[in-house]
Amino acid sequence: MVLKLATSALGFRLLALGMAISALFLPRALAAQAAPSPNPGYLLVVGKTTDRAKIGAYAASLPPIYASLDGYYLAIGAPGRGVTWLEGPWTDRSVIFAKFPTRAGADAFWWGEDYRTAIRKRDNAGVFSVVAIEGTGPTPFEGAGASFLIVMTGPTGKGATEQDASDRAVRSLVDGVKRSGGQLVNAPGIGQFTAMEGDTVFDRFVVAAWPSLAARDAYLASADAAEAKRLRQLAGISAVVAANGVPRNQAPTAVNPNPTTAAPK
Repeated sequence: MVLKLATSALGFRLLALGMAISALFLPRALAAQAAPSPNPGYLLVVGKTTDRAKIGAYAASLPPIYASLDGYYLAIGAPGRGVTWLEGPWTDRSVIFAKFPTRAGADAFWWGEDYRTAIRKRDNAGVFSVVAIEGTGPTPFEGAGASFLIVMTGPTGKGATEQDASDRAVRSLVDGVKRSGGQLVNAPGIGQFTAMEGDTVFDRFVVAAWPSLAARDAYLASADAAEAKRLRQLAGISAVVAANGVPRNQAPTAVNPNPTTAAPK
């Protein structure tokens, strides 16, 4: 009888100890499971190269810097080679769209010592405009076969008419992207970006992604796309470019073998 009581007491103590341990660690485990993953960060580069040799040396130095921060290209190319300009004056510009695990990662890349050294290699080698944006969740589609549409808009004035047209253009874009099976990569609000290099006349950058080129092109041929374009023209200035997705860690020179028209970032 005494042995049974001792055994029972020991069992209760072990049970109490187990419950205490669970009470200590379970909330942390649940919090870790509930904590959302950080939003990815992106760098968008639009550029025109004027010095082939400098850009070649610059591009060759970038892959290990990207790799050190788990960054990689989502889209990269020049007009006729993975990039198609649909609106705006930049018909001769290359486009690079790169991803990092977090928005802070994009800053770490851009302002890091390694990239600050590398960027000097392209001094006086072209004209570049670079912005950083934060995603709104996991990148919906990426890799070879995926496709992107990058819409940059800005007002020519600050009147109520232009602002209303700008807001309606964004709503039309968002609705059309959803109806065509695409998703937005980032929030479409005004000022949801950070200018990293160059001057920008735009106050809004919106990136949409589709699982295939055909899906994106179907949107571009739709009444939704035509209406969004009409409203953008009423609102002010715009530049719109379609960019094809590339395999992860695709090198700039593999997509565009002629660096005179590329703007590797």
